[in-house]
Amino acid sequence: MNTNSSRKTALIVIIVFIAFAVGFYWLSKDNNELSTNNNAVIHSEALAQVEKELPIIATVKKISPETYQSFEHLITQYDPDNVDLRRQLFDQVVGNVMKLVLERMEYASDESVINFTARVNDYLKVLLEEDPSGKTCFYSLFPHMRETAEIIPPQKSQTVLLKQIQATNELLISSEAGVKQSLLSESEYKNILTQLGSGLVEKYGNDAGILGNLQAGKKAPATACRISISFYDEILAMPDNDKKAALLRSLFSSANN
Repeated sequence: MNTNSSRKTALIVIIVFIAFAVGFYWLSKDNNELSTNNNAVIHSEALAQVEKELPIIATVKKISPETYQSFEHLITQYDPDNVDLRRQLFDQVVGNVMKLVLERMEYASDESVINFTARVNDYLKVLLEEDPSGKTCFYSLFPHMRETAEIIPPQKSQTVLLKQIQATNELLISSEAGVKQSLLSESEYKNILTQLGSGLVEKYGNDAGILGNLQAGKKAPATACRISISFYDEILAMPDNDKKAALLRSLFSSANN
C-alpha cells in the first residue's frame, strides 16, 4: 500500500463523514411549504400526540429554542392523518437537529454516540437495500449533488428513520450535563483514519477513491454508498468502545469546525 494513497483515502473518509453527518435534510428542504388545510393551528390534543410520537421535540425545545423554532411551523400545522406532512416533519426534525448534534457531540456519552452512528448507518443500508441503484442513498449523503427533487425515500425507511431520531434524542439528553468527553489525540486520530483508509483501498481497490471525486460517485452511486457504509461498519466493529466513541467525537468535531 502506497503511504500517500493511504493518507489521501484518510482525507476522503473525513469528507464522507461530514456529508454523513449533515446530509439528511435533502427531502425537506425542497418541500418546506407543504400546504395543510387552511394552515390552521392544530388542536392541543394533536400537538400532544406529535410530541408523544417524537419525544426529541421536547428535548430540542429545552436545549436549543432556536433549533426548535426552525421546524415549529410544521408542528403547529401537524395533522396525524396527513401522511405527507408527517413524513416531512420527520425529515425536517432530522435535518434541522443535525447541526445541534454536531455541537453537542463532544458532551454526549460513549453509548449514545455509538448508538447514534449505528442507527444512521442502518438508515443508509435500508436506502440502498430498497433502491439498489444507490441513488436514494447517494443523494441522502450528498444532497448538493442532486438535480431533482423527485427522489423519494422508500416507505420502509421511515421506521428506521424513527429509530435514528430516537437515538438522536438519547444523544442530546446525555449531553445536557455539559461535561466534555474524550477525543483522540491528533496523532492517534490520523493513524486510525489512515488504517481505515488503507482497509477501504484493500477492499475496494481504486474504487475507494470515488468519494474524492463526487462526479464519479454520482455515476456509480451504489458503489459510493457501499464504501461509505463499510467505513462506518469498520468503526462500529472496533472492540474498544472508549476509543470508538472518541474517534466518532473527533470526526464530528472536524465536521463542526
